[in-house]
Amino acid sequence: MTPRSLTPWEEPSVRTPLEELAARIQDSSNFLFAWQFFRFVGFDPRSSEGALSLLQTMIAVEECQGFLRQTFDPMYGGSFEIEPVHQHCRIVAAEGDFENVLAAAANNHLGAYSSHLGDSTPAEVGRVRAVFEPLGPYRAFQLLPGATPGCDLCAHHANHVFSSWFYGVAWDWCFVLTWPKAHQAWIGCLTDTD
Repeated sequence: MTPRSLTPWEEPSVRTPLEELAARIQDSSNFLFAWQFFRFVGFDPRSSEGALSLLQTMIAVEECQGFLRQTFDPMYGGSFEIEPVHQHCRIVAAEGDFENVLAAAANNHLGAYSSHLGDSTPAEVGRVRAVFEPLGPYRAFQLLPGATPGCDLCAHHANHVFSSWFYGVAWDWCFVLTWPKAHQAWIGCLTDTD
């Protein structure tokens, strides 16, 4: 079996368009958005289980947490903390949903401060795809809370939150993208700041 590894990495062909998209997201409705590209070995990038393993490894390896640590704001006191993903949390395929969420955030259709809530247009979704497609075909996954009956932790709101990144409270989305052929991944967290 191949040993697993995950290392932070900057993709030059995606960096500038992603920074431009992030600036639009953060300006549109007061969003907080943090992300990191990674290179990986030994994970199954095509499955939900593989995406969850990537996320769990990012959480476990301090070197990989920098993008969350750097955007942590101790406005309400405390320090940055990170814990393992709750065992009942799920990662599900998010093709279409991922692009729609980022496009809606960038175009002020999403969030507590948006004056017009709604799905993105096909053109807006296409612009988000164009940011990530230079690396090739990708797969998108989303982290969701656990819902196991009888589990005390599952009964808590936002039991999928694994760090104090957003003032220690729930954020809205955690996405994992993988490029299977390129052995590259991207993890992004997004929330409006209501």
